[in-house]
Amino acid sequence: MVGEKSRSVYRKKRKRYFSGRRKQKEESEETAPDVYEIAASTPSTSRDENQLSDSDSKETVGSSRKKMKYADEELLLDSTDEEYTFNTEESEEYRLINVKNLSTALSKAHVCEKGTLTLEEDKSARAGLMSQFSLQCSSCEESSPLPTSSGVTQRGKSYDINRRVVYHAIESGCGYEGLATFCGIMNMPCLSKPAYYKQVDNILEALEDEAKDDMRKAGERLRQQILEENPEKDLDDTLDAVVSFDGTWAKRGFTSLTGVVFVISVDTGEVLDYHVLSKACQKCALNKAKCVNEEEFEEWLLEHECDINFAGSSPAMECEGAVVLWERSLERHNLRYRWMVSDGDSKAFNSVENIYGEIKVEKLDCVGHVQKRMGKHLLNLKARTKGKLADGKPIGGIGRLSDTRIKKFQKDYGLAIRQNTIRKSNPGRREVEVAVYGMKKNIIAILHHNVESNDPAKQHRFCPPGESSWCKWKQDKATGTSTYSSGNCLPDVFLDVLKPTFMTLSDSKLLERCVLGTTQNPNECVNSMVWVRCPKHKHHGAKVIRCAAASAVCHYHNGASSRLKIMERLCIPGGVCTRVATHAKDSKRLAKSDLQVMQKEKRRRQGERLLRTRREEALREAEGVTYEPGCF
Repeated sequence: MVGEKSRSVYRKKRKRYFSGRRKQKEESEETAPDVYEIAASTPSTSRDENQLSDSDSKETVGSSRKKMKYADEELLLDSTDEEYTFNTEESEEYRLINVKNLSTALSKAHVCEKGTLTLEEDKSARAGLMSQFSLQCSSCEESSPLPTSSGVTQRGKSYDINRRVVYHAIESGCGYEGLATFCGIMNMPCLSKPAYYKQVDNILEALEDEAKDDMRKAGERLRQQILEENPEKDLDDTLDAVVSFDGTWAKRGFTSLTGVVFVISVDTGEVLDYHVLSKACQKCALNKAKCVNEEEFEEWLLEHECDINFAGSSPAMECEGAVVLWERSLERHNLRYRWMVSDGDSKAFNSVENIYGEIKVEKLDCVGHVQKRMGKHLLNLKARTKGKLADGKPIGGIGRLSDTRIKKFQKDYGLAIRQNTIRKSNPGRREVEVAVYGMKKNIIAILHHNVESNDPAKQHRFCPPGESSWCKWKQDKATGTSTYSSGNCLPDVFLDVLKPTFMTLSDSKLLERCVLGTTQNPNECVNSMVWVRCPKHKHHGAKVIRCAAASAVCHYHNGASSRLKIMERLCIPGGVCTRVATHAKDSKRLAKSDLQVMQKEKRRRQGERLLRTRREEALREAEGVTYEPGCF
């Protein structure tokens, strides 16, 4: 009809799916190479082989997880196709729509005998990603409302779709700018910044409530375990616990405005408490620029809940965070964090050593960090030693103190400590002395075993005896065989060169702090979960980092399934697809974790790292100096 408004009519072709049987690959094509196979050039020491039990040596194949694949869809249609007639101004836009709302609207839509349905949008009623459509009859103009999303609550103005997309932006780490980019590419309207951060406030409250509930339960489980190990203790007594502590910053280089500290139980491996420290508040900075004078800003500040809770330097955040967590340990869990596993990078231990009065906090060292000291000391020794040694050759090179040799010393040093640890919360003094003696003997054995000597008996006098010894010379002596070869040893000149380093790292006080064999690996795991949600290369405000820290605690304890509880708190409950997605994510995480702890998989990774190091050394030696600051 002349002058009539063009209708948006869209008819989609029916897809035809393949329903036959797919061709199976030949057995030879399906057989994958053994992932545990290590190149022949990768060495395998007897020390490594003795760590494998019969059960661990059996090959275990985990189920493979397929990545989600999205079907390619055409976003632009050929306007010349007679199959499609539409208004280009409207139909190329996208909306996320609630299927239930669509079904309800279509079931109630009125259509006259000679009329057709038209889709109209009330743009004035749009709220973020929620759009208000209406299905209108062209004949009688009667319309049925079609909101694309339902409200979170009956009386509130928040919509389900808006809260869900903001929660996704927080969990994925894309933030407001990432959400705006997605909406822009999809040609969809986006939330305004004020609306986005209003949803952030609601999500922050739900995340922190869930995290506090998780940590409260973790404290109860830890108390129950300690009481079971110490029956003489009463239910209401203040108990002593072993915890690991570590801090992490939102920016590299110790100039960060925000930091997070975590306390994790060594016995249960669960997060007991955390604290976010901030030196900046975005609202304060914005409103200070808007206010006419200081009086107006001070008046606004009285009603403002500021994000700033720390005024010191960025490196001092770890010390301040430790004080906060230790001071409230009694209030939150009725626990004393009596033993503190730390990396020694800050004065955090000195800050809390006397926080419980007469009962001193004792320091324990992370075995992983102590092990790295061997590599660091030897690398520094190699860099400091210029010229040639007493035998007329340099300290580095093939058959000398190479990077590969340093990595092996570092690994053996860590094994010497771990093989003499005590699996007991509060060992006696005699037990500690025996463990430290065993560590010292093994450390000295590593030095003498790897340095050539004219007298093999003297060279291997510290190595453990017997057929099960990691020392091939001792094995040969016990079994009467001759498999040992001294060709891989360092020249005897290295004994005096390396001895001071080994003596320093076999100090009794240092080794006493390692007797429990504790590490900060759980802390590093939680730290990484925080910065997955708040990437360090982007700027994030304190509230977003608080969201990330609380979400990391929930995810660390309960996996991706923790999102279901959080979504219930936010009144945006998950459905079947949500449960399937979280279950798949958790299953993949557990399968990967099970694989990584297998001794055979560990040996494969170690072999690959060693092979890469050797290749890199060979390339650098062949190429010479190709990059050095200011040298070219």
